[in-house]
Amino acid sequence: MRKLLASITFALLHLSLTVPVTAQAPPTHQTITLTRADATLTADFYPADADAPVILLLHMLNSIRAAWDPLIPDLRADGYALLNIDLRGHGDSGGTRDWEEAIDDVAVGWVGWLSENRHLGDEGLAIIGGSIGANVALISCARVESCRGAIALSPGLDYRGVKPESALVDGLASRAALLVAAQYDASSSTAIRQMFLNAKGDVSARLYRGRAHGTRLFDSEYDSVSRLILAWLAETFITDDH
Repeated sequence: MRKLLASITFALLHLSLTVPVTAQAPPTHQTITLTRADATLTADFYPADADAPVILLLHMLNSIRAAWDPLIPDLRADGYALLNIDLRGHGDSGGTRDWEEAIDDVAVGWVGWLSENRHLGDEGLAIIGGSIGANVALISCARVESCRGAIALSPGLDYRGVKPESALVDGLASRAALLVAAQYDASSSTAIRQMFLNAKGDVSARLYRGRAHGTRLFDSEYDSVSRLILAWLAETFITDDH
């Protein structure tokens, strides 16, 4: 009996040593820099098929581009190219935290980089932002002809002088937007109610329980928020030949 137990133990040990351990490889990307008049900016670019839509990701105040790490594998699995940006004065990007300049960085600088490097095809792009990044996303999208729509996680009516409502009402009147906030995140939940009522375009809104703000919604509601984002993107990028 002792020999039998020893044989079983050895067999199990051998099995545990020989079964290959496979770790999920992180999505491949390249870190790129963009030189502006007063700053050098940094982003990670995740390429996809030549005709794939591009998604720009804009983080919250006092955050960095890594805040989007939970969402990136799901966006990549659905075939999108991604540009994950450190806004000026944050993370690896230089410059002062000038929000008008930040909007110009996105709408002119980064979109220009995508176009010049032939990453921007006929499908166009969408912009996703959190908190003040959500406000920047709405305004930037309204200024970019190739932007099909924007997703705003916890936008506000006025974050540090960045006021997106007119961009949503007028600039995105013929495009799409998704507004998301938590019920007890008072400034954002109030903002998206007002924006939703005044908007003219194809606008959807979702309120979650709790008070999580911006990308912190991923901490408590990741499965639901990610499904919502992916479904909205899939609908937004449906083309006539699908």
